[in-house]
Parts: sequence; structure tokens; C-alpha cells
Amino acid sequence: MRKTLMSTGSLAAMAALVLLSACVGPTTTRTGAVHDIRIAEGPDPADLIVNPGDEVRWVNTRTLPLRVELVNVKLSELSCERQFSNIFGVTREAATVDPNETASVCFTQAGVVNYNLRMDSALPGGKVIIPGVIRIGNKP
Repeated sequence: MRKTLMSTGSLAAMAALVLLSACVGPTTTRTGAVHDIRIAEGPDPADLIVNPGDEVRWVNTRTLPLRVELVNVKLSELSCERQFSNIFGVTREAATVDPNETASVCFTQAGVVNYNLRMDSALPGGKVIIPGVIRIGNKP
């Protein structure tokens, strides 16, 4: 006769999966508008104005990876993200963007968000940090 009851280990594994799926961050944009920040030597544009719910996408056109770090953002104010989460789906403040790849977020609240690009450089020290600004408000 086969047992049809689940073992305690199976129940614990299923409970862990349910808890992890509850931690997954936001995934969709609200407005459907997407604004690209193209990165070669620096961000273009370096100062971007968007509406709440718009998707801001960093596009790495360099031959080396770079890191985008959101400086003064509350993660609870993001309505979507891509590449800004860890392997468990928990949203974080930074994303590594490989060459010819993108990372993006959507902001729910009006305000100003600063970000830094950390990139390899031929300059002494081997790294350069370039700031950028995203202004979330009522864009005409």
C-alpha cells in the first residue's frame, strides 16, 4: 500500500517556497512608458525627467560590465524592477549590467533619485564613479 501523506520535510519545503514567492519584488510598469539611459562614457541623459510609474532602463553600450547603484531610493517605492533583485527575488539597491544588456526600475512616488555608475576605466585607480539624476514628477 502506497502512502499518500506528505512527509514533514516535504511540507517544510513547500512552506519555504510559498514564503520565498511572497518576497519577490515588483515586476511590472504602471504606465507602459520606457525611458532609456544609454551608457558609454557616462549616462545619456545624465538628468532624466519621468512620470511616476514610467520604467527607467539603463542600457550598457560599453564592452565591460558596469554597476548601477540607486543612492536615495526606498525600495518600497518601486513598482517594477529587472536586474535589481537577488537570486531569491528580493529587491536591492544595485544592479550589475553586462555589455549590451539592460537593468530597469519603475518609481511610484514623485521625487528625485540619485544614482551612481561604477565602471572600469583606464584612469589611475582603474575605476570611475559617475553620478546621474532621475526626477520623478509630472512630465509634460
